[in-house]
Amino acid sequence: MALALSDVLDDPARVRRVLQDEVFGVTVDDLREPRYGGLVIDLTFAPLPELGVAGYGVERGRVSVRPDGAIYAFPLGPDRTWHHRNPSPLGPRFGKLAGDLCLWYPKDPRALRWEWDDGLEQYVTRVHRHLLFEEYYRREGQWPVEDAPHAERVNGAHPIRSAFMREEERRWAS
Repeated sequence: MALALSDVLDDPARVRRVLQDEVFGVTVDDLREPRYGGLVIDLTFAPLPELGVAGYGVERGRVSVRPDGAIYAFPLGPDRTWHHRNPSPLGPRFGKLAGDLCLWYPKDPRALRWEWDDGLEQYVTRVHRHLLFEEYYRREGQWPVEDAPHAERVNGAHPIRSAFMREEERRWAS
């Protein structure tokens, strides 16, 4: 049973247990309820075993869930370059400060986007994967999977370029 928004808002202790016990490589470092409601979860993500051997280290991140269901993920740790991180909501002069991770393209087909029906576990897994992909990008200079554009398209979703991703979209849509 996936963690729904109501589970996250009503039972933070369960959120901690589920994320640590059921999601690979996740440790919940801190979990708190801000004054405005919602939940903030600080996480440590272990690298996949093969990546640990290749020198990838742990990654840290924060997931912020607002009472209205809006959800954001932020990297924690040292200042580094980011390929898929939104600009600061404080304005251009702040660079990426307080900018959340760009985990999917909002106009993509449903099969390629996360929604609350997928459960918080899947969101946290996307954050983990994204942080690993960012490190890969820093090392190799390319995104390890097909990359969505980041400019707003006038006509909906970006074109899916690879046969593999077109098949995945069909598979997950059914």
